[in-house]
Amino acid sequence: MAVKLNKKDFFEIFKGILFSIVLSILLVIIFAVIVKFANLSSKAVQIVNIALKIISIFFGTLLAIGSGRQGLFKGCIIGLFFVLISYLVFSLINGSFSSNPLTAFDVIFSLIAGLLSGVFTVNVRKGKDNL
Repeated sequence: MAVKLNKKDFFEIFKGILFSIVLSILLVIIFAVIVKFANLSSKAVQIVNIALKIISIFFGTLLAIGSGRQGLFKGCIIGLFFVLISYLVFSLINGSFSSNPLTAFDVIFSLIAGLLSGVFTVNVRKGKDNL
C-alpha cells in the first residue's frame, strides 16, 4: 500500500516537526533552570528528558495533523525527524556530537511516540467530526 501525500500533507509534517523542535527547546530550557536550583538525581533528569521528548512529539503531531488522515505515517515521520533534528540541534548547542549520543533507543522510542500520537490525533479529529 503506497502512501500518497499532497502539498498539504508535507506542510503538516513540516509544521509538526518544527513545532516539536521549538517546544522541546523551550521545555529543556525551563527544565535546565529547574535543575540548576533543585537537587535532582541523574536518573530523574533522564526520565524527565524522555517525558519532554514525548510531550514535544505529541503536541507537534497534534498540531500538525489537521486533515485527520494518515496519522500513523505522519506521526512516525514527525517522530523520526524530531529525534534526528533535535540530536543535531542539541549537539550543536553542546558544541560536541560525542557528548550527546543518538541511540537506537531514542530513534525507536521517538518513532513509537510519533506513531501513537498520530493514531490518537486522527481518532480525536474523527471524533470531533462526528459530534
